Amino acid sequence: MKKKVGVILVGHGSTEGYNKELVEYYAEKLRAYYDYVACAFIRVNEPLLSSALSNALKEDLDKIVIQPVLLARGAHTDYEIPRMLGLSGGKTTKVVDLGDRKVKIIYGNTIGKDDRVVEVLRDRIEEALRLEGASD
Repeated sequence: MKKKVGVILVGHGSTEGYNKELVEYYAEKLRAYYDYVACAFIRVNEPLLSSALSNALKEDLDKIVIQPVLLARGAHTDYEIPRMLGLSGGKTTKVVDLGDRKVKIIYGNTIGKDDRVVEVLRDRIEEALRLEGASD
């Protein structure tokens, strides 16, 4: 039997609505690939990670990947999110025993160094040059 996989995308959160919209956009795109996809935020926006995880654990999932939508590692990804997940000592997984079933929580890496991001950056640079050129 295929394992049911859920994903929680974690954004930083912001008073600017675009931050939340961006994470929701990626969640919508990923729903085509996984059994369950939700958004969560470290602060400011709702749902906070603890609430999103609580909701995901109510679903019939075998694994839940907590995936930061953050470019680089830092205090949030190395300390704050792991603390929220009850992970310590550099661990990236844990099993939650719900009585009738067990769910594996897997903490993913930041986007980090990835040549696919270079292509997006090149596109944005070229776009800026085109826009700047239009004003000459």
